Amino acid sequence: MQRIANPSTPVRFRPQPPYKNYMALEQIDIDCLIIGGGVAGIATARELSFLYKDIFVVEENNMIAQETSSRNSEVIHAGIYYKENSLKSKLCIRGKNLLYEYLEERNIGYNKCGKFIIATNDPETEKLNEIYDNAGKCGVDDLEFKKEIPHSDFLNYQQALFSPSTGIFDSHAYIESLKRDFESNGGNLLLNNKVISIELFNNKYEVLVKDLYRNEEFLVRTKRLINSAGLNAATLLNNYLGKEVFSLNLVKGEYYNYTGKEKLNNLIYPIPTKNSLGIHATIDLGNGIRFGPSAYEINKIDYSLDGSKKHGFVEAIRKYWPTIEPGKINPSYSGIRAIIKNTSDFVIDKQEIDENIFISILSYVSPGLTSSLALGSYVRSLIKQD
Repeated sequence: MQRIANPSTPVRFRPQPPYKNYMALEQIDIDCLIIGGGVAGIATARELSFLYKDIFVVEENNMIAQETSSRNSEVIHAGIYYKENSLKSKLCIRGKNLLYEYLEERNIGYNKCGKFIIATNDPETEKLNEIYDNAGKCGVDDLEFKKEIPHSDFLNYQQALFSPSTGIFDSHAYIESLKRDFESNGGNLLLNNKVISIELFNNKYEVLVKDLYRNEEFLVRTKRLINSAGLNAATLLNNYLGKEVFSLNLVKGEYYNYTGKEKLNNLIYPIPTKNSLGIHATIDLGNGIRFGPSAYEINKIDYSLDGSKKHGFVEAIRKYWPTIEPGKINPSYSGIRAIIKNTSDFVIDKQEIDENIFISILSYVSPGLTSSLALGSYVRSLIKQD
C-alpha cells in the first residue's frame, strides 16, 4: 500500500534551529540518506547509488542485517498468498525473478527446491483451493495439485499443492553482495550510528545522528530521505509527523531445529494462520530441517527463546507430521515482525514538501527478502517521479 502524505499532514517547519549548540555540530550535506541497514535499506541504497553520488546508509548496529533480515526462514517466495494488485503481490513476483537472476549472476548459493502447501482435512482442502485461485489471479500460474509428496511417508495430508518456483538461498551472502555493490558505486555505510530525530529546516531534512563509537552527534542534511529502520521505522515517522499516524503490532516468531533421521526434498507449509504462513518445515542449503515461525504478539523487543512455548509449537507440527519426536526439536532463534495495524500489505509512505522527499518503508515483513530488489526499483521510481 502506497500512502502519499495528505497536504494537511502537520510537518514542523522551525524558524530557529531545533538543536542545542547548533553551530557546534558537524554538518554533512549529501544527495540521499537511507536509515537502516537491513535488506530493505541495503537493497534500496544499492539501487539509488546508481542515481546519486553522495549517498549514505546509517545503521545503529555494528553489522548490517542484524534484526528482521537475518531472523527468518531464508525462503524465496512465489507470490501465492497475497491480495491481487497489492504491493506484496507485485513486489514479491517481480522480486522473485530478479532475485534468482541476481543469485545466479553472483554465484550465491540457492536451491529452487519447491514447496508443498498441504491440507489435512476437508475445510483446509477448501482453503487450499482458494489459495490456488488467488495465486492464479496474481499471475502465479505454475502451481499443481499433487496426490503424493515424494519420500514423505511420515507426513499426514489430504491434498497437496506444489509450487515449483519457491526456493531457499543464502540470505547472508546475498545481503553482503548488495552491500558490496552499494560501496562499489561510491556509497558510504556508517555502522553504530543512531538516528535521534528528523526535522525539516532550511528547506532540507536535517537528521540528527549519534555516533555510538565516539558518543558524538552530527547533522546530515539532504533533500532525499529513506526511512527503512525496520522495527523503529514507524516511530521515526510518527515523531517526525508529531503524532501517531501509524500504530504498530510486534509479532514474535520462534524457530526450532530438527535432529531426527527424516529428510525433506521440499519445503512443507500448512494452511496459513492469521499472523503467519503457519509453522512450516523448511530445509537449509545443507539439507537440515528447521521449523517455524510461530506467531504471537509481544509488548517489547526480546529475542530470547526459552522453550516455554515448545508444546504448542510441537502440536502445530503434529497436525501434518504426527510421529514427530519432541525431543528432537530444539530451540534455535527468534525473529520479530513490525506490522502496521489494520493492514496486511507493505506500507510505503511518501512525504513531499517542495523538492524534499521522505519515503518510509513500513510493515516490511515476509516476503520482504524475496521482494527486496523489486522494492529498490519501486522506491527509485517514486523518487524519479519528482
